Amino acid sequence: MSALPTMLSLSMPPRPRPTRTRKARVTRTAKTAKPRAKTQPRATRAKHARPVARKTPTRTVAVAAQGGVAPGMPAVNVYLAVANVAASMTFLETAFGFTRGVVLPAADQQLRYAEMRHGNSVVMLIPKDDETTATGGAAALYAYVDDVDRRLTQVREAGAGASEPVDKPWGDRTAVVTDPDGYRWVLATFKKLAPFA
Repeated sequence: MSALPTMLSLSMPPRPRPTRTRKARVTRTAKTAKPRAKTQPRATRAKHARPVARKTPTRTVAVAAQGGVAPGMPAVNVYLAVANVAASMTFLETAFGFTRGVVLPAADQQLRYAEMRHGNSVVMLIPKDDETTATGGAAALYAYVDDVDRRLTQVREAGAGASEPVDKPWGDRTAVVTDPDGYRWVLATFKKLAPFA
């Protein structure tokens, strides 16, 4: 019986031995050495990390526009036409915790425009039926795009209705688009910082 295991071991091919390769040893010199950053274990870093407070810049800050977006504004905003801008501001502050951004009075001491901010979002408030606004006093979504004129070509090819682009006194070039579901969009490209008059 002891001969059987020997016969089996003789009939099996020998196992190949793993080959070992040597890694080249790199020596550091004063010229090639990079300072090593002291790191903490991930759990320790996350545990002791402080939250970073970020300020939201307003439109009056002279910052270069990125992709047609006005400084301090998100790419897409809600553009609400309301009966009373001041009353709507108060409601958004007390009910939802919004904070005030840019607020512009009209000649009759009523408010003609206000930005209400919540996190990174902005709700733009305009008076209903005010013909000086981008939509003539109607609600819409206000979306910044890189080039209004080029986007309008794409919008029309997609079958949506669109107005001609207009340079507005507040520094945006805008056009109003109505999508297939009937929603109104203001496409805008930020062109320049302009004083609100």
